[in-house]
Amino acid sequence: MADTVSVTPRAGSLASPKVSKTKAPAAQGNIANVAYGCEHIQAFKQSGDKSWKTFTQQYTQIVTTLREKPKLIAQTCKAARTDTFTSLRPTYLCVQCPGVFAKDSIHGHWSSPKQHSFFVESRSGHLFCHNCEDFVYDPQLEGIRLQRSARKRKFDDVLNHTAEDARAVAINSTYVPCRAIGLRGLYNMGNTCFMSVVVQSLLHNPLVRAFYLSEGHRSAECKVEHCTSCALDEIFTEFHSVEKTEGYGAVPMLLNSWKSAEHLAGYQQQDAHEYMQFILNSLHTTNNGTSGTDCSCAIHNIFYGKLQSTVTCDECKNKTHTVEDFMDLSLDLRMQAKKRKLNGEVKPKPEQEAMQLSECLQRYTSEENLAAAEYTCQKCQKQRDATKQLSIKRLPPVVSIHLKRFSHLKEKSAKLDTPVHFPLMLDMALYSTRNIVQPKKSRTEAPRSPVYYELSAVIVHKGEINSGHYVSFAREGRNWFLFDDSKVVLVNEAEVLAAQAYLLLYVTDAV
Repeated sequence: MADTVSVTPRAGSLASPKVSKTKAPAAQGNIANVAYGCEHIQAFKQSGDKSWKTFTQQYTQIVTTLREKPKLIAQTCKAARTDTFTSLRPTYLCVQCPGVFAKDSIHGHWSSPKQHSFFVESRSGHLFCHNCEDFVYDPQLEGIRLQRSARKRKFDDVLNHTAEDARAVAINSTYVPCRAIGLRGLYNMGNTCFMSVVVQSLLHNPLVRAFYLSEGHRSAECKVEHCTSCALDEIFTEFHSVEKTEGYGAVPMLLNSWKSAEHLAGYQQQDAHEYMQFILNSLHTTNNGTSGTDCSCAIHNIFYGKLQSTVTCDECKNKTHTVEDFMDLSLDLRMQAKKRKLNGEVKPKPEQEAMQLSECLQRYTSEENLAAAEYTCQKCQKQRDATKQLSIKRLPPVVSIHLKRFSHLKEKSAKLDTPVHFPLMLDMALYSTRNIVQPKKSRTEAPRSPVYYELSAVIVHKGEINSGHYVSFAREGRNWFLFDDSKVVLVNEAEVLAAQAYLLLYVTDAV
């Protein structure tokens, strides 16, 4: 397979001035590489003194308004004269026109003929560049922001940096191209595609990315031997600090995985779901995770939820609740097919062969019968028939769903190719304890508020059970990309939704 990258850069550029592909400014001192917030600010400065002077005047006026005027002004979005509303969340004030926008409206304004790219966040006054899709730093603008927002008696302390402060900035600052957004493939080092797809799903997870890029794991201070978190931190640093398109050899991650789990050692193909479980447990351990239920490590907070099992005695109706942690939901496709057969769908039509993800989740949280030999009622003090039902007591920010495509029976092992249709937005409130474990008479009441999750990554297994290849899809910004070892290709949503999913990762819409 050719080690190439076919990536379409983010569309569009500044209408005024025009931005072309440029290298970082030449070094002229210790902090030359951070003299500009980004190449788009640099283009504005180089377009002429008049343009930059107008830009700084408009920025000054905005931060002055944020400081001195009533907060309601900055929180009132006004994309057009007839389209105004007040937002409780931070708004974004355009530096190049009087528009005030909610965050999800920035792209629409940028897509207009004028292509305005710079906005000021209403809470802090920081500058946001739409082309970079990030907040950017510029010494001159930062000085204006601090001067207008800091209290007078503290102003001198804020702006008068010492020589030691300047050295600290120089040491800890690097020039980061706005196109260094993690869009790189991973070389296949001998049946390592199972590892690559899982690592790619973590690299493009906004919560995991925020943790590592904010130095959540300090590799320089870590003393853990064969640390997988240090290896992942190294990949994040490489992918987000250097603008490259060729593949990357994740050798430290592979070696540390081998040394941390002996069953992974060697070049035989492994199961991506098993590796996902391993890496999350390993990252949990190497980020000060504990074995108790009150673990506060970042990985636990991102991926772990609470699953409740409710067992009801058929005789006395006594209910027993058990709560335990879960990192993913494993949905049985064979059981769902068997259920359809019992309902009379022995020979389904082609359009009926595909399952819906909602069907699988409903089956997972539906009641199942327990024989008396399997359950002893605490109230009756006897073995009784009972019903058991699972529900999600606490949803994690990231819901990982495993579709059980590999069937291991006594006779033989096989792969289930059953198509499963999955949505871009998934309402997980339907499967919560609050929604399921409630009196039947209240079922007719108004539905509870939905809890939406947005699809973040899809892992696909191609081929047979004993041989095959893993690829993955991941969302970066508003675009979807296919990751096939070292090859990265821009794809559309239809291609993603048509994939034969093995693992699905959904991220809470609140992010």
